[in-house]
Amino acid sequence: MAEIPRFQDLVIGRMVGQYRIVAKIGEGGMGSVYKAVHAEIPDLVSAVKVLSERAVADSDLRQRFRDEAVISARLGDRSPYIVQIRDYGILADLNLPYFVMEFLQGRTLEDVLFVETPLDKALMIAYQICEGLRVAHAQSVIHRDLKPTNIFLVPDPPFGERVKILDFGIAKLVSEVVEAGAQRQPTQGYLGTPHYSSPEQLRGQEVTPRSDIYSLGMILYELMVGAMPFSMEDQSFYAWCQAHLERPPLPMGLKVPEKVEQIIQRCLAKEPQMRPESVLEVSQALQQVSSAIIPRGETMMASSEIVLTPQEEENLQKRLSALVGPIALTLIKRARSRARDVNHLMELLCEDLPLGQREAFAQKALSQPTIQASNPSSLPEEFIQRCERELAQSLGPIARLLVQGALKNTTHSQASLVESLATQIIDPTKAETFRKRLS
Repeated sequence: MAEIPRFQDLVIGRMVGQYRIVAKIGEGGMGSVYKAVHAEIPDLVSAVKVLSERAVADSDLRQRFRDEAVISARLGDRSPYIVQIRDYGILADLNLPYFVMEFLQGRTLEDVLFVETPLDKALMIAYQICEGLRVAHAQSVIHRDLKPTNIFLVPDPPFGERVKILDFGIAKLVSEVVEAGAQRQPTQGYLGTPHYSSPEQLRGQEVTPRSDIYSLGMILYELMVGAMPFSMEDQSFYAWCQAHLERPPLPMGLKVPEKVEQIIQRCLAKEPQMRPESVLEVSQALQQVSSAIIPRGETMMASSEIVLTPQEEENLQKRLSALVGPIALTLIKRARSRARDVNHLMELLCEDLPLGQREAFAQKALSQPTIQASNPSSLPEEFIQRCERELAQSLGPIARLLVQGALKNTTHSQASLVESLATQIIDPTKAETFRKRLS
């Protein structure tokens, strides 16, 4: 391992808000990432990204670092599929900007790309990437460097693995791209990764959300096929430019459903106007395929204790898909492998739904009103929903998952549940406000 410069050593041991930096866990183009532990509660861990010393004097890189924090904070509060930013500041004596983000444990998408991935799992990962990117585009943010190493997979029981999109370091707001284009300085030099960049980005032309869709197409091709869309002997910048600008992608093979191949090949069109109009169009196409990727008989095969009529099977899939999207089939399959009987099956499926949706789903999914949604604690559901709403004020969409996790893992009184959830809030003032509002 290369020797760490002295200024980096000075970062370890410092306090950042309520957290102490304890170890360096990664390094990138603009900075390094550290593990940080809460001073009072060691089980609370965050990651801290610090701008590198060589970049501090560059005003453009310094601004880009701050932009990454601002953009990620905006998006992370709106999507569970984008990394959450919790704080921003400057280590004053070192003049090093930093931001605090959620600490992720898992692996990058690159770790699984070139091994055989079951189609249902690949579609679930693809759907989550699309959902995260859709939120970014809805907020007028173009990522510009979407690639497997910037997509993290975190273990998550309902999903198998939950996607987190990272590194918005060269992301741009659409308004900024348009303004730069008007000044005839759309890129000020190429930024990105040649392997996954769109033809227009490689040419130094204006990028749009459809540029991200091209990068998405590259990722989805490799995820579904386990190989690159171009036969590459040379990995140079020139070779990738030639491939992206001139060469058609290779066929995806018989293992990939025709409709999946069609939408991915459209994503990889050389001209932006020939690609899907939005990420939502890609997501919807994948969702249509998901209902047919596993034969009905195989999907609904269960232990001898669970027998559903064809009408019940169809109704169950339809109602769950309306709530969770294309992951419905996978959730049903997993629940059936664990369920003792029909009632238990419904309880397992309800655990993956927000509290407010459980009762209606359980009553209507199989036309059995007697089935009741499972409440993993003895606490009133109204109080649990209040906890979700109040926690979401500080932590965003992840609040529901934190509440559900707390309820599954521990038997709580109202006071102990509130205290357990309050420890998830980094800002002491916000944590105290949370406690008071629920006291």
